[in-house]
Amino acid sequence: MDKESKVSRRNLLMVAGGAVAVGAIAASPVRQVLTRTAEAVTGGRLLPLRSISLASASYEQWAEQVGSTFALGGGTSMQLIGVRALQSGGARPASLSRSRAFVAFFEPMARQTIAGDLIYSVSHAQHGALQIFLTESADPQTPARMLAVFN
Repeated sequence: MDKESKVSRRNLLMVAGGAVAVGAIAASPVRQVLTRTAEAVTGGRLLPLRSISLASASYEQWAEQVGSTFALGGGTSMQLIGVRALQSGGARPASLSRSRAFVAFFEPMARQTIAGDLIYSVSHAQHGALQIFLTESADPQTPARMLAVFN
């Protein structure tokens, strides 16, 4: 092999630097589109960056999520429409992460139905996935409503 056909470290660095520059140039329009889309969706507001695990979240943290949507498998989704604290007497065990028990009320969206008394893997856009046991409402006026008790 002659000198000119060998790959030098300098040539490798130049090629790598060029690839990084091309990547940065290509990513810039994508970043601008994503930023504009995020601003359009949020109305220009900054969303909170903190994320909690809803699997162990408190009553207050769940109450902040009222109005948000949870996705189930198969294209089914439901909206959290309310959270109500449950009466509980006496001291709670130290092993429990919540200071009080509560019930969360979900309404299936777009006239969908959800089978009750099953554990579902649900996903929240900001806080990720968790498993919850959903049961049907006993209220005949809201037969599609689902309940989840968090102790």
